[in-house]
Amino acid sequence: MIKRISLRTGSLIAFLLIVLALNIFIPERSEQIKVVSTYPATVCPAIGNKVSSIAGVTNPKIGRRSIDGATKRLAAGKTTQIPLSNTSVLIEGNAGTAITFANNKWKAAVPCSVSNGQQWFVGGSGAITSKSFLYIVNSGYSDSNVEVEVFTPNGAIEVSEFTVPQNSTKKISVDTLAPGEGEIVIAVTTKSGRVSSFLFDERKKGLRSLGADFVSPVAQAEKQVRIVSIPGLVGKLNNNNNSISQILRILVPGKIDANIEVTINSNDGNFVPDGLSEVKVDSQRVLSIPLSAAPTNQTFSVIVNSDQPILASVLTNFTFGRSNEITWTTGSDILSNWSTNLTGSRPILTFVGDKINVLVKANSVNGKKVEKKLSAKDFIAWQSPVGLNRLQVTALGKGISGGVILLPLEANIGISSLPMNNGGNLETASEPISDASVITRR
Repeated sequence: MIKRISLRTGSLIAFLLIVLALNIFIPERSEQIKVVSTYPATVCPAIGNKVSSIAGVTNPKIGRRSIDGATKRLAAGKTTQIPLSNTSVLIEGNAGTAITFANNKWKAAVPCSVSNGQQWFVGGSGAITSKSFLYIVNSGYSDSNVEVEVFTPNGAIEVSEFTVPQNSTKKISVDTLAPGEGEIVIAVTTKSGRVSSFLFDERKKGLRSLGADFVSPVAQAEKQVRIVSIPGLVGKLNNNNNSISQILRILVPGKIDANIEVTINSNDGNFVPDGLSEVKVDSQRVLSIPLSAAPTNQTFSVIVNSDQPILASVLTNFTFGRSNEITWTTGSDILSNWSTNLTGSRPILTFVGDKINVLVKANSVNGKKVEKKLSAKDFIAWQSPVGLNRLQVTALGKGISGGVILLPLEANIGISSLPMNNGGNLETASEPISDASVITRR
């Protein structure tokens, strides 16, 4: 009898020990999935054609590789400035936003980015003066298929389909997509593969340059578009030899007409120009509205409110004596944290929001730290006193959007504008954790 009790007790003790060990060493159900967050790699476009261009990154050690059909491994860098010739560059995923800078008789800048499936370009031209190109970059290792749809004042043009070989760039002349069309909006939809697209808008009349700029991509239509960083004739540019004009370009990509209201914000306050308080915009037809009431001697922003999702941008035409330049300003996202490398540029930073409160930190070209807190209502513009390299902007409140205006260097007349939009947003993925309890035998 005693032996029988001992065996039962021993068996019970052994069972309890096994249960205890399982509880200690096997994760709970809620812990069997681990969430991992990473930044996607982004693409910096190269224009080619002997145009001087570089890509600026925030850390010299960030990996990069050429998208040339052969190179497949990222290599750690040694500098924050990457020369670009005829091939685009893939930048390792990181929290900063890389930027491509190009200079000729003009200035052009664009955030390096990756498509989330569709990219919109509210700008460009297929008219006789257009020398514009759409660059479709496939950074993956298999062929990509994309669809390109162009909208004009008369409606949509038939969709064009393209196959982009692995690890390469397809360069498409815009005037072949929309011959003779001066006012267009382009949608690039990825059907397969890993694609980033860029629109470079250059204008020429014979051998005479009429200016050039990138049109920064937009991910989707919104009911409010904030066009934050529209340049003006500031400082030495404001003289009798120079002139400026702006045109607002709008598209309703859906099938329902929209009613919009346009508000101009500047350091002088905000107002709705006469005739722009209630404007009907036909769906899928590009509409251009001259901003004749906009200030000319200062930077400003445009807020477009709509009852339907819309896309919008502003084209600025400059005349500097006998020279010309164009600048595209596209919509800015809501700002949280944004960092980049301005490679020595002396920018004007602009912000909009009901209550603006931002912190600017930067490394200047002279090695000193720059720190500035900006607060305002509706709109504020601040010009850095020196050229900046690494720049970090942090929104200390909600509902704030920002943009950057790059003014001429002494060697040229170019002006460019870009939104404070992240080139790649943080992506999350779930990874399973090994769990012995899911192993069963039959």
